[in-house]
Amino acid sequence: MDDPGGLTPRIESRRLDGIDLRRLARAQRDEFVWLDSAVPHGAPSAAHARARWSILTPCDGPFAARFRHEDRRAVLDVSMPARAWFGASRAADEPAFTVLAELLAATPALDGPIEGLGFALGWVGFLGYELGRESGGPDRTADGHADADVRFVDRAVVVRDDGASWALALVVDTEPDASSANRAWLDSVATLAAATDVRDVSPSLPSGVEATGRVTRAAHESAVDACRAEIRDGNAFQVCLTTAFALPGTGREARVGPGADPQLDEYLRMRATDPVPFGAYLRLGPLRVASRSPERFLRIDADGSVLAEPIKGTRRRLADAAADAAVRDELAASVKDRAENVMIVDLLRNDLLRTAVPGSVHVDRLCDVETYASVHQMVSTIGASLPPGVSRADVVRAAFPPGSMTGAPKISAMAIADRLEGAPRGVYSGVIGYFSASGAVDLSVVIRTLVTVVGPDADADADAGAGAGAVVRSRTLGAGGAVTWSSVPADEATEVETKTRSVLGSLGAVARW
Repeated sequence: MDDPGGLTPRIESRRLDGIDLRRLARAQRDEFVWLDSAVPHGAPSAAHARARWSILTPCDGPFAARFRHEDRRAVLDVSMPARAWFGASRAADEPAFTVLAELLAATPALDGPIEGLGFALGWVGFLGYELGRESGGPDRTADGHADADVRFVDRAVVVRDDGASWALALVVDTEPDASSANRAWLDSVATLAAATDVRDVSPSLPSGVEATGRVTRAAHESAVDACRAEIRDGNAFQVCLTTAFALPGTGREARVGPGADPQLDEYLRMRATDPVPFGAYLRLGPLRVASRSPERFLRIDADGSVLAEPIKGTRRRLADAAADAAVRDELAASVKDRAENVMIVDLLRNDLLRTAVPGSVHVDRLCDVETYASVHQMVSTIGASLPPGVSRADVVRAAFPPGSMTGAPKISAMAIADRLEGAPRGVYSGVIGYFSASGAVDLSVVIRTLVTVVGPDADADADAGAGAGAVVRSRTLGAGGAVTWSSVPADEATEVETKTRSVLGSLGAVARW
């Protein structure tokens, strides 16, 4: 979208030769977001389409801005070169989605720099589950961190599934110093990645370490029965009931610097054993988020096309090929799992109807089974079209939190789950991804995600990078499942355990409750 004088914001790019995002991630000294896509050998074509691009974005560029929503308060930190778009740094008691809509409206429009890539710089980060309070959900806030943290990023490295890679940077001729810094980064990024080793990583936890449940298995089974009672009384059709498992490591140093991030090392271990299309590693403020999600929440193309791909129905894979095929066939034929999936499809159709062109919402796939390294999953696909001018923040708010993590009807199911769980979910059950400056959006559902919260160490070296010398305050893994009238409490508890294995197994840990 360059104007004749070259004064509009625009993206400059450099073609890179075989860059390894693992190396680049380990080279980062400060905050960054890595949206990490892959699929296992033999995965269906639909899964490959979701995993075409991986994106790594440093958050410390000269045009950087940060929006976080914490304790119901919006806080915006804006670098000087970005103030022409977003205004001065400030804080206000405003709803998160209202502020996000304002920021997206102020974001300079940028064309996609590479054919087939929706990401054209823009906002990256997470929206936590508790933001559901802004659309009728329980009035809670996250524990120990913000409910949302998204960053305007002006630098990125993108890698296509065939290995082709590019570095992208924002330049504005009216900001020569910032633009010069970004051009210098473009010229240096390949050298930075090549200079960092990626050694074989081993689990930072010894084999057999226990991740302790927030509740006992018996208590969770009782909560399943309580959900069934609510369903019997007509208060819900389906309730997504979750819990959390705490890993040891509180007080352990969370050193950050080139080659020195224990949580990143853990993530590299996870990704080596369980390829997924919506993996992510976020180092933002006090958070280290290591996600191995297979599930897309929403994709919005720059032209306004919308895609939702909810997952409901999970089975653990088996080592014996014949037994594994039988498990897959059983899932495909399961009346209970199909009912759960169809309920969420109907919920998402309703969510999308709130902002879509009337008559445009449609179901492309219903209850297909897809296979990943550790599980089989039942997936459906819903599409829609947006009218011109609709804010991407409004579309997300109308469908938030993801229906696969709430149940139906959404507000009633969320209230039931909140009463039974008795604690905030935080990042878990929210979304991770980007709001691109091109108008494209791609967000995953935060499941199978290890969330580490770190705090400052009084003895930390102020020059050692973001989080250097920090200590771990908490480490949790959320897991849950949909409860319907036909649910069997013991089976639901077993499904929760199954969903922990892809993360805990790669770290040598096991769930105990």
